Amino acid sequence: MAYSKLPEWPIIDPEAPPVNYVKVGEHIDRDRMDMKWQFFVVDQHLIIVSKGWSKLNDDDPGKFIAIQYEYPIAGARWLMKTLDRFFLHPDHPDAVPRDAITIEEEVAGEVLGVTRGASYGDIVEGIPGYSFDNLNRFYHSTVRVSTNQCQMFEMGDPWLFDYGLLDLFKEIAERHERGEF
Repeated sequence: MAYSKLPEWPIIDPEAPPVNYVKVGEHIDRDRMDMKWQFFVVDQHLIIVSKGWSKLNDDDPGKFIAIQYEYPIAGARWLMKTLDRFFLHPDHPDAVPRDAITIEEEVAGEVLGVTRGASYGDIVEGIPGYSFDNLNRFYHSTVRVSTNQCQMFEMGDPWLFDYGLLDLFKEIAERHERGEF
């Protein structure tokens, strides 16, 4: 299904974010080259960004690359509730339908999704996981801009459940609900 796309959000430097961005957490994806992801809140949106050094070969001088995802801040709580639906008994009325791997719903005016994937934690190792999708926003980074892919923040099961990423999303949701940002 085609979804209307919102304008691209400016990609920020997580080491020097704009003044109105509030850093609310950071986390390391141990299964994918120890990528450091930083989480910010601005204008009722959760911004997830990673910046790393990339070098194609020994002759390449290299450069910094940033990848960024944007969601309504209410999406943090929605993500947690939706993930729970994947673990309900199939006959439970709130369970993910038996033939579905994706749940999509509108949250604060944007269509978000959670998708179960076989290799979302690491393609080489085949680590299963989930993606947190924003179907109204194109994937974009400092390398690729305006692709026809929606934003899909991929999280392997170990990172999400064993290494504490789900706890960070829970903390962000609770802080938002307390009115901290």
